[in-house]
Amino acid sequence: LARSGTRVIGPEGECFMVSDAPLTASPAFSGWILAAPAEPSAAESPSRVFFRLPQERQPAERVLKGLGEPDALLDEARSHWRNWEPFGGEVKWQLPGRYNDFLIACTRNIAEAREIKDGRKTFQVGPTCYRGLWIVDGNFILEAARYLGFDAEAQQGLEATWSHQLPSGAVFASAPGEHWKDTAIAMFTLVRQAELSGDWTYFRAMVPNLLRSADFLRQVRDEARTENSANGRYGLLAPGFGDGGLGAIRSELANTVWTLAGLRATLEAAQRCGLDATFEPVSRFYSELRSAFFAAAKQEMRTHSGGFEYLPMLMKEDPAWTLPDPWQRPQPQVAQWALSHAIYPGLVFGKDDPIVRGHIALMQACTKEDVPSETGWLAHEGVWTYNAAFVAHVYLWAGLDDWARRTFTGFLNHASPLYCWREEQPLRNSLVAEYWGDMPHNWASAECILFLRHMFAIEDGSALRLLTGCAGLDLNGSDQVVLERTPTRFGRIDLRLTRTRTGGGYSFEFARATGPAPSQIELPASIGGSSSLLGVKGASSERRGKVILVEPGAKSFTAEWKA
Repeated sequence: LARSGTRVIGPEGECFMVSDAPLTASPAFSGWILAAPAEPSAAESPSRVFFRLPQERQPAERVLKGLGEPDALLDEARSHWRNWEPFGGEVKWQLPGRYNDFLIACTRNIAEAREIKDGRKTFQVGPTCYRGLWIVDGNFILEAARYLGFDAEAQQGLEATWSHQLPSGAVFASAPGEHWKDTAIAMFTLVRQAELSGDWTYFRAMVPNLLRSADFLRQVRDEARTENSANGRYGLLAPGFGDGGLGAIRSELANTVWTLAGLRATLEAAQRCGLDATFEPVSRFYSELRSAFFAAAKQEMRTHSGGFEYLPMLMKEDPAWTLPDPWQRPQPQVAQWALSHAIYPGLVFGKDDPIVRGHIALMQACTKEDVPSETGWLAHEGVWTYNAAFVAHVYLWAGLDDWARRTFTGFLNHASPLYCWREEQPLRNSLVAEYWGDMPHNWASAECILFLRHMFAIEDGSALRLLTGCAGLDLNGSDQVVLERTPTRFGRIDLRLTRTRTGGGYSFEFARATGPAPSQIELPASIGGSSSLLGVKGASSERRGKVILVEPGAKSFTAEWKA
């Protein structure tokens, strides 16, 4: 690292950064700490240091040119973002208060990190160590892009994902090769993007690629049978990299459980497109793998100290469970992220499945600061911030509205003042100040966008559930929730929720464009904790407990709740 005046030069002689104050450099870990001089500061006369970082390999002279006019450059940047449109196409969002602030900030976070690679706009997970394409992160980022109306960019991102397919049929990007689940996640992404776009042309064109991917996963399963591992004996995918706190190649379930989600989605899409015969070998493989998984799960269930049964993602035979030092042993909740996804949006299990009940009990048991703790790489006194959003989705799907709201709010409260998230960070009172991952992390931004949409419209298989996350919502008289042309597997929908000015109730308008009708449409019997449904107009309806079932074929209707 060489310094010349206010210029900091990188290892290849390129400009890395310039500053209007002299900097001192000191080595730290594998890099450097650059420090500006300490100066007195007060509210009326703050201390300011101006840093500029080049873009697109700009020469130092060009970056230095604006160093003396920070206010003008700041005004220019602010003007750009004030005129920036956070939504594309016909999509429109309007949310109350801080929800809307988070929505706009998360949209900006994702937009700022995009890069053009090989002629395609590619969504990046982070700006530094995760600056690249990651298959699982990308699945949720691309779904968020569709929700925001960036259809063309989402299609380019989907094509970028599948450009990583190997001749073997495997799809690997930035994660290691034994991340078998990435291939199945790419299949899941292809299906979800077709559902949201309503255009199955690309899915049909990719049928040979899908068949090769499924065959690759079958071979991974078959090869495991020849090895002396729990995975092979059970008939599951070979031991792999579990991720989310589960490092190295281990006897684990995370790869298999996500693969079940990817295969299930693919087979449902194939049936929809009349391709059952073409995908018959995939159906046979899925049936075998599913049966093997549930048989293995019965053997691998454990009893938690809290008295409930749960399914760990690391199998019993792994020696880490019996290490002499308890500090080195894995937490029960490690790598449960994959199971969260298999539950929702993967829909591999029914709501009353013992595996689901155990997962929910485990996540509730490890909750600290309103979010699940010690679920990732920071095994002691740390939180994987956006893992909370995975779990909030499980709660929302399972009908645990209070837990969903608490956990999502906890996730929001772990954001930085700029409304973005570190991947993993210590608990507030932690004595172990460790950090992990990128900052900001765009999977977190995507999860925020997804949950905000799913609070008001969530797809539960063939059912469409509306306003599911509104149990504790409090709108004032001027607030509205508006979603226009938001995509679902049932076509695009419009909805508007308004607080009535008199009586403290709520009114709701719904419309659905062309698309396959859901098997049922659900509304909550109460909203905001103190209002009850007065009636539905424009469609027939009936009450079942806490849920109102609306005529599923209805293209539009209105509803009203009274305090």
